[in-house]
Formats: sequence, C-alpha cells, structure tokens
Amino acid sequence: MCSVGFCAQNQPRFPPLHWRDCTGLDEKNRWSGRDDLSLDCVLRKIPRFSNIMKSSTESKSGKDGTVSEAQAAFDALTIPQQRAAVFRLQGGRETVEAFAVAFILALLFRAFIAEAFVIPTGSMAPALMGAHKDVFCDQCGQQFPIGASLENRTPALEKAVVGGICPNCRHVNPLDLANDPDHQTFSGDRILVSKFAYTLKEPKRWDVIVFKVPVNPKQNYIKRLVGLPGETISIRYGDVYASQNADEASAGIGEIQRKSPEKLMAMSHLVYDSEHQAQALIEAGYPSRLQPWTPGGDSVPKDSWSVDQSTEGLTATVQAAEGQTQWLRYYHHFPNQEQWDAAIAGQSLAEVDPHSGRLVTDFYAYDAYLNVDSDRVYDQKPSPVNVSRMKRLLGQSRSDGVFRMDYKSGGDLSQFRGTVNFGGSFHGADGVHWVGDLIVSKSIETSADAERLTFEIVEAGVRHLCEIDLKTGEVKLTLDDGDVRAFDGDGNLHPVATTSVRAGQQHDFRFSNADNELTLWIDDEVVAFQSPTTFDFDSIVPVAENQPRYDGPGNPLDAAPVAIGVTGGSATLNHLVIHRDKYYIAVDSRDYDMLDYDMGALRRFVGAGSQTEEIVRDIQLLMGEPTIWSDFPGWQNRRTVSFRMEEDQFFPMGDNSPESLDARCWAGNKTRLGNYASPDKDAYKFADVSYVPRDLLVGKALLVFWPHPWKSPLPFWPNVDRMQRIK
Repeated sequence: MCSVGFCAQNQPRFPPLHWRDCTGLDEKNRWSGRDDLSLDCVLRKIPRFSNIMKSSTESKSGKDGTVSEAQAAFDALTIPQQRAAVFRLQGGRETVEAFAVAFILALLFRAFIAEAFVIPTGSMAPALMGAHKDVFCDQCGQQFPIGASLENRTPALEKAVVGGICPNCRHVNPLDLANDPDHQTFSGDRILVSKFAYTLKEPKRWDVIVFKVPVNPKQNYIKRLVGLPGETISIRYGDVYASQNADEASAGIGEIQRKSPEKLMAMSHLVYDSEHQAQALIEAGYPSRLQPWTPGGDSVPKDSWSVDQSTEGLTATVQAAEGQTQWLRYYHHFPNQEQWDAAIAGQSLAEVDPHSGRLVTDFYAYDAYLNVDSDRVYDQKPSPVNVSRMKRLLGQSRSDGVFRMDYKSGGDLSQFRGTVNFGGSFHGADGVHWVGDLIVSKSIETSADAERLTFEIVEAGVRHLCEIDLKTGEVKLTLDDGDVRAFDGDGNLHPVATTSVRAGQQHDFRFSNADNELTLWIDDEVVAFQSPTTFDFDSIVPVAENQPRYDGPGNPLDAAPVAIGVTGGSATLNHLVIHRDKYYIAVDSRDYDMLDYDMGALRRFVGAGSQTEEIVRDIQLLMGEPTIWSDFPGWQNRRTVSFRMEEDQFFPMGDNSPESLDARCWAGNKTRLGNYASPDKDAYKFADVSYVPRDLLVGKALLVFWPHPWKSPLPFWPNVDRMQRIK
C-alpha cells in the first residue's frame, strides 16, 4: 500500500495553469468583447486577495518574462482554488444574465403579447366589476353586486356605501360594515388583455376592448365594441342599428345589430329567479309572481296551475284535460318599502292583487348603491395614511377607521334620517326605460300523455310564441298581434325545427325575444330552425306606436309579458329565471342626464316648472300603472341618436349604460371643462370626437384571472366562480 506522499511524487506533473485557461480570455482579453472576466475581477472576488490587490494590477506579461501581480497571485492558488474562483465569477455572471433576460422577456410580453389590468369602475358591470360590494340578500338569498367606486374618488373616504337593492325581490339590504368582513369594499376584477389579438385579425362587434381614451390618451378604458369603421351607428329604444356609409341612398337607420346567443346571455341582467323566495313574503301571503290565468278571465282560476312557494324555491304543477291548454303567467310585481316593512313586522299582504303587473325596466342593482356622507358612519374616517406596506400588499388601501357610537351596523337605513342617496344617477331606486327584450329559462317535466308546451313573450302587445309538439318533437314559432305576421324570408310564417323532446321527459328550456330575433335552447344547446327566426318589428308595430300595451286582466299583455302553456296531461315547473337584454340609452351629451326622453317635451306635458328628478319619479310610478300607459306621451318622445364612423374609427359603449362615460358622450368634455393644459399640441387631438382611432386600441380582454377573494371563512378565500372567460 503506497503512502500519500509516495503516490503524489509519482503522479504526472502538468504545466502551471494559466488563469486565462479558466476564463476563456485570450492574451488581449477579447473574449466576447468583455473585460469583466479579467484576472483583476477574478481575484477581487476572493476575500484573501481583495485586500492586497493594487488598483493597477492588470499589466500584461512583459517581453522580459516578468508576470503581473495578478498572474502571480493566481499562480499561488492551488488548482481547485483557481477553478473555484473562476466558477464563482462565471456563476454570478450567469445568474445576473438570467435575471436580466427574464426581466426583458417579461417587458416584451407585457408590451406586445398580454398585460394584466385592474377594473377601476363599474361601467362594464355586471360582466366586469370595478370596486364593489358583493351582497347576499337577507330576505331571498339572491347574490348581487353593488358599485362602490365612488368611495375611491378621493383619498380619504367621503362617501360610504351602506346598502343595496336586491334585483330579485327588491328588498333594501343594509350592510353590516362593522362586523361582516364580506361587506367591505372589494377591488375590481383583474383581467388579462391580449395585445396581439388585433394584429392578425380585425376587431369584432361586441368584443370587450381596452383602449387609450381619446379625451385623455394616458388613461386606459375598457368598453364593449359596438360600431365598426365605415358605418353609421344609431341607438333607438335600447337597441343598436348600423348602416354602411357607402350606401348613402339607404333610408332609415339601418339594420338592427344582433348578438350571438353566447353574447346575449353574457350581457343580460337578472329580473327574477324562482329559486330565491323571501320567507317574510311567504308568511305574509304576498302573491307569487307566477299565477294561473285564463284568456279573457278577470280573476285567478281555481282549476289550473298550483303554485307552491318555500325558502327552497318555487314549484308549479298542472293537470290539463285532453286538448285543453292551461296557462301560467309571470306578473312583474314586487313589494314597495311600506309592504316590506309590513311583511317583516308580521302583517298580512294577502289583499295585494295577484294579477297586478308593472313594466320590466332597465333597473341595475349595481347602480342602486345606497350611500351617505362618511361622517355619518365614522368618527375617524378610513384614510390612506399610516397603512403598512404589508396591508397594501394584501390589497388594503385605507386604515379601518373608527365607527360612530350611534351607527347601528347592519341596522335599518332610516337611522340616516333621509340622507341616503340612491346611486349616482336617476336609475338608482328603479329603472326609467321599458325593456321588452326578455330571455326566459325554465326546467319542465311532463307526463307521458302531455300533448304540447307553449312559451310566450309579449313585447308592445305582440305575442312571440314557441310551440313544442310533445308527440313529434317539432317546434313552431309564431308572431301574433291579432294576425299572424311573417318572419324574414319569403312566406316564412312559422319557422320550424325538429328536436328530440318528447312527452314524459324533463328538459331545461330557454326562449328569448331579443334584437328582433327568437332563439330557443334545449338543455343549453341552441336549436337550429329550417328558416330565419329574425323579423322586422317596425313592419309589425310602427316606430311611432312602439309602446307597452294593456287590455285588462283578461289580456294583460306587457303587464304579464311571460307565459307557459301546457296542453293535455300533467307538467311540473321546477325552476324559472327571467333575464332582460341590454338597454343602451340614446344620448350624445352628458347634458341629457342619461335619459332617452326629450325632457323638454315632458315638461310641457307635466308642467314647465317640473324638475328632472320629479319627472323621473313620475315615470317610475307610471311603470306600475298599466291603465294609463296609453296616455303617456313619453313613448313618442324617446330620442334616436346616430354616430358616423370613418376608416379606422371604432365606437365603444359600456355595458352599464346609465353610468358609463363612453363614445356617446365623452366628446367635448375637455373643452367644456377647460382641461387642455398640455405642452403637446396633439395630446388632446381626439378630445372632441365620438370614436376611438385604431392607433389607440390596446387589445382584447380575454379573461378575469383574479376577481376579489372572499374574506370568510378564511382570509383570501378564492372566488373561483368569478374566474371566467370574458364574453
């Protein structure tokens, strides 16, 4: 066995290792054109040499054979030390380079591929939400959001959102700000925007787009794309029309612009959900919105549908004789505040007319945020001062504040003594415009001897009918205003389709009348008809006569706009949901207070001294009085507005039409407010236009990747239901 010394003496000897052999530098230090791998750099990173190295050590080997101080120091190291020194330098450099490359790639990805944005306001609600509160109705359990962006308009909290109105049962829900963490204000949706989407293809109508707003090109806006280059966009009675500029001879406002079934549902608003019933109303005997009805009858029939309500939901059953049709109608009514107070106090509401009905309007629960001056809630207002860095990282931008001793958190809003404001517009307490475009979803089970199902939606007195033959599965559509009217196409009186629906089965049906088109879904699949299901509504009801109709209890028409008929056999309705279509308000200036109506004409009708608030309140009351609908001149005094788009010009609008500053009304705001203070003469080049130039398009919104988390049962509990593709 050899000793360590003997083995070392007999090992082959290698020539001394030059430091350049480890670094890859040539004699002139030209490797990669960099000098950061010089011997000085290597040795200065070794603690034992860093103190003895002189400032000028990197002198090359002279012709006389002398070596530099750096080379001498390097030669004094053992080979493992030499390699370790070089590897340490190279590893550090590679780490720095890796971080630099990652940072550059992230910047490139953000600049050209995709970027994350936070929605600040509610102009796209409820599809996309800004700062808001998520509420579960304390009476019927319906979940709904209410806007809270006004809380963020000033650094210190000046306005506090203290309640909201349920879109289903219309109960006013006070918020428990002091005790319920989920009643705090949540931040807006975080979305991902594709900046590459419009590089290869053109923007499409109804896309949700991000752009630099023309009135302030430093600010990003998010809206829905409605108008395209080369067309004139018009808004009338809540719908969008378009005509091509090239066709100057075309009369009228062009063709109505229809949404795909997917877009229609994504843009819809809840009107009623039978699964959410209020116990207080059930105990008070308040009549259900679903009521049996007989054509021509003036009272509720006793031998028709039976409706059973509970906190678990609503179920309706019927047994129809052979060849007989039994009808169940939806009457749009809900308790007023006095009736709610009575029901909660245990009083009876059984005397309410079960066949009373009002119009479906453009009510936005998101805009019905009840707010007060914050000093009525707080002794010490929440403030951005003294908020720790950790809390800011966790999304808290203000301190918690100190509540007033007399503030009853979660208590009745009467404690604020009439100082509560309903939203930021006239739409807060209720809608102002009648909406006739509805989407009805229902789950129905039929017996084996059932003969036919009939679905009906009424708009302006016209019955839009869908009949399903349960023996053959054939579906037939009809437009009936007393006469059978034709759909688009030659002689197209009854579009038909074949389905697999048969008696004795349960199916989920959805039937819509929106944008002058009838659509039927069965078990979430759109049914294809053999001929067009679109129609020209103006040829059935002239524009000047387009208004809600009521012919008494026996024919309520728009006062009870949804009905279900069962012919023969028995059937059970397990669930019914009604949505309304989007209603775009026809304005071209903020001066109109976001109302369709010609307020000058209405003032001449009701009295010259009437204030806008008074007229709006009268309109909202009129919506619930069917007998005087025919006398209201406002139907004929609704505006139509138009906007012309040239090449590379796009027209966007917000989904939340009453509270959206968009292409309808941003033109001229900077001029009127005198906000042209910029050294760049082109900074406000497009401040007075009603479009977005192509150069200001940023990209297409793709998905909500991080909505607000819940604060219970655990902090930052993921809100998975809101993570979704943007439609």
